[in-house]
Amino acid sequence: MSFLPGEPLILYDSRGRSHYIPALEHNRTTNINGLRIPHDLLIREGREGASVPIEKGEEYTIFRPTIRETLTHLKRRTQVIYPKDQGMVLMWGDIRPGLRVLESGIGSGAMTVSLLRMTAPGGHVTSVEKREEHAVVAMDNLNKLVPELLPSHRLLIGDIAQDNLPSLLGPEPFDRILLDLPEPWAAIRTLPEILRPGGILATWVPTPLQVHTLSLALKDSGIFHLVQTVETIVRDWEFGPTSVRPAHRIIGHTGYLTIARLGEHGHPYIPWEPPF
Repeated sequence: MSFLPGEPLILYDSRGRSHYIPALEHNRTTNINGLRIPHDLLIREGREGASVPIEKGEEYTIFRPTIRETLTHLKRRTQVIYPKDQGMVLMWGDIRPGLRVLESGIGSGAMTVSLLRMTAPGGHVTSVEKREEHAVVAMDNLNKLVPELLPSHRLLIGDIAQDNLPSLLGPEPFDRILLDLPEPWAAIRTLPEILRPGGILATWVPTPLQVHTLSLALKDSGIFHLVQTVETIVRDWEFGPTSVRPAHRIIGHTGYLTIARLGEHGHPYIPWEPPF
C-alpha cells in the first residue's frame, strides 16, 4: 500500500534501528546517518512492509507507525508517560468509550492522544495545564495525530488545585481524573467537587517519596479508598540459533501509578488487597 503526502512513516534499517518521519512532503529530504532520503522517492516507490534501496547500498523497510512508535518519537518539552505505562493507566483506570476524563497537566499531549482514542466514541477529555508553552506543543501534537478527535477535547490554562476550578469546569462531574503533577496531593481537596462518586483517580509520579506523601494524603482524606500503587518494567527477550536469553537492556523504572476510588465522606478507609 503506497504512501501519500502528509502521512507519517517509520523506516527500519537492517539492524532494527528505527527512523521516524512525522509527515511526507514533496521536494523534501530526511537525513539518516548521513544519507539524504528524498520524500518523493518514498511517496513514489514506497510500499508498506517493502524495502526501498537507498544510495550506498543501504536498504530501509517502511511501515506505517503504530501509536506506540509514534508516541515514542513525539516532539516534547517535558517527560511523557511512555507507552508501557500508558497501558497501565488505561487498564487500571478503566478508560473506555463514553467516559468524561480530566487530566492535569497535558505535558506534550502523549497521554491525551491515548485518552481521546480510548474514550471515543461519545467521550470527552478535558486537559488542565499551568504552563502555556507546554500547552502549545501539546496542541500541535494533537492536531497532527488525532485531528478528528479534537471536538472531544477541551484545554484550560490553569491549576487544578485553584479554588475556582470547579466553576470553570462546569457542573457535570468527571468519571476519571488523571494527575501527572509534581505534587498531586495538593489537588485532593478540590477533587470531590469534580469527580463523581465511585469515580477513579489515577496519579503518575516518578519517585517513592512522592508516592508516600500521596498515599498518606489519600488514605487520610476520608473520601478515597482502595489506594494501590504499581510500576511497570518491560524486559525484551532475544532469540538466537542456539540460545534464548533476556536482553541486556530493559525499559525499567519510569514512574509509579497510584489508583484510588472516590467514596462517601466519613466512612473508614477501605484498603486494597490483592485478589490472590
